[in-house]
Amino acid sequence: MENSLQKYYRQPKIYLSLPSKGMYYPENGIDGDPTNLPVFGMTAMDEIIFKTPDALFSGESTVSCIKSCIPAIKDPWLIPQIDLDSILIAIRIATYGQYLESNYSCTECKAENGTQLDLSKTLDYFSSLEYNPNVDCYPLSVTLRPFNYKEQTELQQQQYNLRRILLQSTGNEDMPEEDRNKKLDEFYNTLAKYQITAYKKQIATVEADDVRVADAQEINDFINNSDKGFFQKIKAHLEDLQALWQVQSQTTTCSECGAENKVKFTLDNSDFFATKS
Repeated sequence: MENSLQKYYRQPKIYLSLPSKGMYYPENGIDGDPTNLPVFGMTAMDEIIFKTPDALFSGESTVSCIKSCIPAIKDPWLIPQIDLDSILIAIRIATYGQYLESNYSCTECKAENGTQLDLSKTLDYFSSLEYNPNVDCYPLSVTLRPFNYKEQTELQQQQYNLRRILLQSTGNEDMPEEDRNKKLDEFYNTLAKYQITAYKKQIATVEADDVRVADAQEINDFINNSDKGFFQKIKAHLEDLQALWQVQSQTTTCSECGAENKVKFTLDNSDFFATKS
């Protein structure tokens, strides 16, 4: 039996064009046109889940919200990293409107100022970008792929847990200096291993002598036995992509002294969806 109130259910507020244009998703991972996905505003339950620390840390709150607000994406865990910010911005616009309020201290006079980011323009910026997966490492050719949300979350959890263990193990004031330095060395070595593994996972294929290798273990073995310069090219390319796919700083003028300031906005889920702006 149809609910008499069904015509008053949520309706799409905006339509989103994914920067990836649907690439890097599994087959049939998107229901509909990836350049015109309907986006619903959050429900009261969605907002409550975003205020739950454990769900935020695990990524479950983000996954749950995307399932609710953009049901056309079948498995949010598999969203490529290059789409994630656009998806979260679209959900915020559909829920709270297109402006994000922020405060900053002037770098010249230290006065407190308020400013706002036009999220619609930020969506346009991401839509204008093109992910370049190709790295020329002559005589080899490398094709990259963006991390998906599951991989990104797992890496962040590893890094967080590692830092927590470091703080717990070095917070003891009675620990000898030699032991403290040893713990720090272990921390930085493990952190470096996590970061190198993350770079390796973003290599989709390596082509040489008309042979394309896509096997993850073969690629991993090759990286472990290749010259440092090869890996540095891939690392530099990935870092350039990461810098490009960020919310760009906004120039604003201090209301007190007139100095220009560059304000950086972050899309931290804990406050990005916390209250209506």
